[in-house]
Formats: sequence, structure tokens, C-alpha cells
Amino acid sequence: MSEPITLHARFQEALNVEQQGRLAEAETLYRRLLADFPKVAGAMDRLGVLALAREETDAALAWFEAALAVQPDFAPAGVNAGIALNMLDRFDEARAVLEHTVMLTPGFAAAHFVLSQLFWDRGDYERSMESLGRAMALAPEFVVEHYDATYQRLGDCDWRGYDEVTRLMTRRIRAGGVITSPMTFMYYSDSVADQAQCGRSYTNVNHPRRPPLWQGEERRPGRIRIGYLSADYYHHAVSMVLVGVFEHHDREAFELFAYSLMPPVDHDIRNRIVPAFEHFEECAHLDDAAIAALIREHDIDILVSLSGYTLNCRPNVLAMRPAPLQVSFLGYPGTMGAPYLDYLIADRTVVPYEDMRHYTEKVVWMPHAYQPTDDKTAVSETIPSRADEGLPERGFVFCGYNPTRKISPATFDAWMRILARTPGSVLWLQDGGEKATENLRREAEKRGVEPDRLIFARWTEHRADHLARLKLADLYIDTLPYNAHSIASDAMWVGLPVLTCKGHAFPGRVCASLIHTAGMDELICEDITQFEDLAVALAKDPERLTALRKRLETEGRQSPLFQTEAYTRDLETAYKAMFERAQKRLPSEYIEVKRHKPRQPA
Repeated sequence: MSEPITLHARFQEALNVEQQGRLAEAETLYRRLLADFPKVAGAMDRLGVLALAREETDAALAWFEAALAVQPDFAPAGVNAGIALNMLDRFDEARAVLEHTVMLTPGFAAAHFVLSQLFWDRGDYERSMESLGRAMALAPEFVVEHYDATYQRLGDCDWRGYDEVTRLMTRRIRAGGVITSPMTFMYYSDSVADQAQCGRSYTNVNHPRRPPLWQGEERRPGRIRIGYLSADYYHHAVSMVLVGVFEHHDREAFELFAYSLMPPVDHDIRNRIVPAFEHFEECAHLDDAAIAALIREHDIDILVSLSGYTLNCRPNVLAMRPAPLQVSFLGYPGTMGAPYLDYLIADRTVVPYEDMRHYTEKVVWMPHAYQPTDDKTAVSETIPSRADEGLPERGFVFCGYNPTRKISPATFDAWMRILARTPGSVLWLQDGGEKATENLRREAEKRGVEPDRLIFARWTEHRADHLARLKLADLYIDTLPYNAHSIASDAMWVGLPVLTCKGHAFPGRVCASLIHTAGMDELICEDITQFEDLAVALAKDPERLTALRKRLETEGRQSPLFQTEAYTRDLETAYKAMFERAQKRLPSEYIEVKRHKPRQPA
């Protein structure tokens, strides 16, 4: 009985050393273990992984095959053997070993996941998506943790099989299946119904309702306690647009709690956020149950999720119902499809009346744009030259400074047609990395546009410098099915006109909401043809464009879009309405916030 215990302890010691990054020491420990216990498949597999990390693919494969010879159903070795064989361009053998692994251990999600990648690389998109769907059904957390493969390809602007993958995803989602995270699906779909179904299915499988911590207890007297749950209290778009709201909250009516799901990162935005709260809780080191218990202990009246289904979001905290009212706001543009979310903060543009039936939350309509802005946002007084930014001294500069994952093939088609109709123009883009740059330039050439007409922005450390350089652009052109959100309000803040095409679902209607609130409705297009025609017309009419700039710099700056304190009062009106219904033991209901009149200057 002593040998298995000794073997397990020695293997765990080697594994711990490996996880600490002491790879040479770990290899020595694995080899010593095999010298004493020659048939430990796990040790052979780890030696193969270490060899693979050194790019010794043949040696790695030998270890994986040795592990399988000892234990044919050892799934990790089967998966790793498939990876190694594929790296050696032995595709048929890789597929065979992975399919054999799936047959022996059908519940091992990693095998389905790697098989999906294998099929994708060979252009077999249907089987790729089938395998990805099985992996998601078995272990959604695993697939997301090891990156949602389709999301990664979007960031690289790898559009192979894009249309087919979109159809396959949509077909599976409409059948009630789970194939990708709801956040990723938003980059593929412009259907509010399909996005909602994706959210409901994902929630049911991965984050179902848990036994509630709040069970109807009477609240203690005092101010309304608002808890903001977020993984983005750092240099992140959510915090950059919300920091002014935190600072303007009425402290006589509300007591503010922050629950941070990420380790602290020193940044000027965070340095404003922390003192804006009376209570700031670092929760990254806590598990979901501990965070939920802390929220319940604080007797929070309204828990506001700022992360939804974004990175490090921890939705299981919400599933435990630690607060009587739970609200989805800002970070996730759509319905989570979760029965434990009571309200969603929106506006009439992003969620029109006819779309309400698709939302499991009760919609709260803000009187203007649901997205706030920070009217303290600094812009550098020093504007770089076009040459400093790699832009031509002459010629029209279109700007599409969205993350590369938002650039769909249809958006890029429209952009290239605009460039083709505007001689001498360039398109200024965010640098999404070497792969994205290479792919976009190749895609431009395929569409008959010179690749060097795509200019990729250099990295700037300070946001104020980035905002200042946006003034070098002539017109911001948007993306679909996922719009520019905070970057659109940033562009308008510095006087750069933003042109959008309004989509059909929440993520594709945010830019229209912002433009409407800024009083620039003529820059909202209803279809892609109108979008292209207007972009070209503005590029050829400098007087009209100059007039738009002047309106943004005067009327736009005075519009409700940039009145942070008035926005905060509107949001507080929404919170009070939710709270008052709950105090009367009334169910959640749709709320429309009437326009709050901004404070007049003294």
C-alpha cells in the first residue's frame, strides 16, 4: 500500500516544480520517478510536454506514444500526441489519434477542442465547429479559459470560413446548443434574438441559478447601498467612462461599495476610482462563494454587474443572489439570459420597444445614451504631426480605431470600397499585432486596394496623447455587427465626426445612441450603402466636414453626452425607482427615466 502513495507524492512534487517554472529540475524528478516506476504514463506525458516546449517535437512524440503504450486510454497523452503529429505535418495520423482518444474518453473536452483546431486548419469548418460544440457542451469554462478559438481568430483578422462558421454557430444556437461564449457570438451575429438565445443557453449550462443567499430579509435603515462588481477597475474602457459617475454619486442618498475581481494595477484611472468609493474590496483572491458571502454581509441593496460575460466576470457570484436587486450595466452590451438579473440599464436606441421581449432582464431606459462619459477626460495640448504618426501629409484620413476583433469581413469590404472611391485616402487602424496587420494588408490587396494605404497606429502610453492624435483624422468610420463604444465618444470628445451604420442588436446600436445624444443624427446610416456613400461624400466635401467638426466642438460638447453629473442624477433616479418597487415588495418592472435637467452655471 505504500508504493502508490509514494509514487503519487513524487509525481505531485515534480508537477509542482514544473508549474513554478523550474523546468530542468522538474524533468530530473520525472526521470527519477520513471527509473523507479517505469510504467507511469503521467510522467511520460509531462516529459513530452517539456520536450515540446523546447521545440523537440520528435522527442516529445516519442514520450507521448510511450505513455499511450503503457495506458492507451490516458487522454492527456492522446491529445498531446495529436498536437505533436500535427506540428510534424502528419495530419492523418494526428486526426486518427485524436479521434481514437475521443472514442476512448468521450468526456475529455480537450480532445474535442484540439480536434476542432485540427479540422479548422484544414478548412473543414463544419467538423471543426461540431467538435468545438462538443467541447463547449462538456466544459464551457475550459474552452473559454484556453481561449475561445473563434474569438482569437477574430483578433488576428483570420476570416477563413467566417460565413460558414457564422451559419453553423447560429444553427446550433437556435437549436438550444452551446458552441461559444455569448460575448464572442456578438462579434458574429447581428440578431438580437440569436444573441439572447446564446445567452440563455450558456447561462443554463455554465452558470445556473444557485441557492440564494438573500432570502427576503428586512434591510437595515440608512442610505441605499450600491455594490459595483467589476473585473475592470484599471485602464479599461468601462472604468474610463464610469469614473466620473462614481465621483458624482450623491453620498447623502447612496453608500458605495466596489468589489474588484482583478489584482490591483497602478494607474491614474484606478487612483481616481478607489477614493470615489467609501468601501473598496479587493476580491481577486476570493472564490465565488466568498465574494457572494461578503456582498450579503454588507447588506447591499442593489448589486450592479459591470462585467456580464466578459473576461474574469465571475457570474456565479450573481447566481448565488447575494443582493435583493441585481443589475447588468455597461460592460456587457446585451441580455445575459440569466434569471437572477433583475434589470438592464439601456436606452431607447440600443433596446427599442420591440426588442424588449428578447431580454430576461427588465429594461431601464435612460433618457439619453446609456453609456456615460467622463467630462474630466484630459486631452494633450500637444498634437503630433501626421508624419509623427506615419500618416501622409496630404490626403483624407479615415479612422477605424476599433479593436481588430470588431472588424468583420463585411465591414472591411465596405471600408475598401470607400478607399477605392476616395483616391489618395488612407485608413488609420489600431495595431492588433503582427498577424492582424499581415492579414489585413493581404485582405486589402485581394480587394484591389494598395496594402500601404492601411496605416497602423503606434503604441502610446498615455491616453491624453492618444486622444490628441485622433484630431489628425478626418472622419471616424464604424464597424458592424459590433460598433465602436467608448472610442466613439472619445472621438467626438476631441471633435472628430463619427459615422455609423445602425445594426439590429445592442452591440451594433451603441454608436448610433452616442451620436444621437451628441445631436449629430445625420451621421447615423440605416444601411451599408448609405454608409459608404456618405463617407465618400464627406471626404469630397471639406466645407461640410468642417461644419460638422465645429458643431461637435460647440453644441456636441454641451450635449447630454458629455454632462457627467446630469447623467449620474439620471442613473440614481433609476436606482431609486428599482429600490422603491422592491421596498413595496413589487416585482421588477420596466423603468423609463425622464430627462434630468442639468444644473445651470452660476
